[in-house]
Amino acid sequence: MCVETSIKSGGGHGHQSRAAATRPDPRAILALKFGAEAKHQCNCSGHTCPRRYLAWSGFALGGFLLLHLALNSLVWWPEKFQAASNRIHSFGAALPALEVGLVFIPLAVHIAFGLRTLRREKLKYGVEKHHHGSNLRQWLQRLTALILLVFIAFHVGTLHRWFGGRFDPHDAFGSASRAIGQFWCGLPAGHPGNLLFAQFYLLGIAAAVYHLANGIATGAEVLGWVSTPGTQQRLWRISVIAASALLLAGLAAWLALTRKAVF
Repeated sequence: MCVETSIKSGGGHGHQSRAAATRPDPRAILALKFGAEAKHQCNCSGHTCPRRYLAWSGFALGGFLLLHLALNSLVWWPEKFQAASNRIHSFGAALPALEVGLVFIPLAVHIAFGLRTLRREKLKYGVEKHHHGSNLRQWLQRLTALILLVFIAFHVGTLHRWFGGRFDPHDAFGSASRAIGQFWCGLPAGHPGNLLFAQFYLLGIAAAVYHLANGIATGAEVLGWVSTPGTQQRLWRISVIAASALLLAGLAAWLALTRKAVF
């Protein structure tokens, strides 16, 4: 069953006005926090709320993202990055099974239920169907989901070995640097075409970090791990602080891989 939330507004009503729900509130933009939420039905019909599947699969993918960015931070030390790549690929035939079970299945579940939510709520601001977080945060969550859908398809398709990707585990730093910082092999590293693809990776990192931070805060509430406004606010602040550190790590890795193209 879904947990419905109703917070009284200053006028004593249990819901936002239709006008307020259809346009951004500048104060909400300046203060990304849990705002007043409209009372609504999510049409779960007594079944498990789809947002619970989103939450569980999101936590699984969040763990992978943390590990992925942590490993990528080693690119400033190519020898250590290569050693980490060697350890990962030492799993041999077990590695594909681990990738499918720990990454691709949660990703498929997350995309399926995420597209279901996007189809219903679209990118309208202030939809009355979300449960958790302010209107702005939920709108950004859906926007970053679309960015990530494109970015992940591009990232996996161009780097992963299953799709003939350009990442070579025996030349981890060199192949990753060429694939991200020099996508068009026939053009110099600083060519606008290569810079465009490098900037696209920067956008993908930023979208992934925000999507993870907000997903942790709202997913914990969906699963009933936090229930009071105070604990929700504290978790959101912790998520923002952790996301800032994660974003810095991602930017550092991006800079190390693309510095020949950017500078």
